Amino acid sequence: MALNDAAVVTPAVGYIYVAAVDTASPTPAQIEAFDPTTGFVGWTQLGHTSRDDLPVFGFDGGETETRGTWQNASFKRVTTEVAADFITFNALQLDEQILSFYYGETNPGSVVGKFDVNNAATAGIDTALLIVIVDGNTHVGFHASKVTMGREDSIELAVDEFAAVPLRADILKSGSNPLFSWLSYDTGVNLT
Repeated sequence: MALNDAAVVTPAVGYIYVAAVDTASPTPAQIEAFDPTTGFVGWTQLGHTSRDDLPVFGFDGGETETRGTWQNASFKRVTTEVAADFITFNALQLDEQILSFYYGETNPGSVVGKFDVNNAATAGIDTALLIVIVDGNTHVGFHASKVTMGREDSIELAVDEFAAVPLRADILKSGSNPLFSWLSYDTGVNLT
């Protein structure tokens, strides 16, 4: 593979958006033309997230093993546990949207400025997810049509740090949509 300097990205700035499940992905050209002051139609910015703990694109499972026959000891490699993809990040805003994702319920309270939690945390809230990574004039997008967003860890406080709300987005298959898509990664082709 040839060296491609344009494909090396420093995630200097990023934005996380949510929308209704199955909201269409922006096109690669729309990601290239991304302007954070206008965002994308139908998508809501999640707000401030941690600069020190950037999103982690992870997976659980994906175990494989080689199985053999009597005639061929290494006949076939099989998947014994399917991989489940997820993204973790720390939200820094203590607001209704973030608390809703963390506790897995929308605020049923009627008092402005009061977030009532009536039940133990559920699995989370289903949403579509869009992440835009900005490196100067280079923009890369990540889109999942459906994730379940919920808590990843405890909310821990420190006097010299922002309060962080650790969230996890488990990526789920939704209909005929791809599981997830990377957008506007450098292909060597001008997309605009």
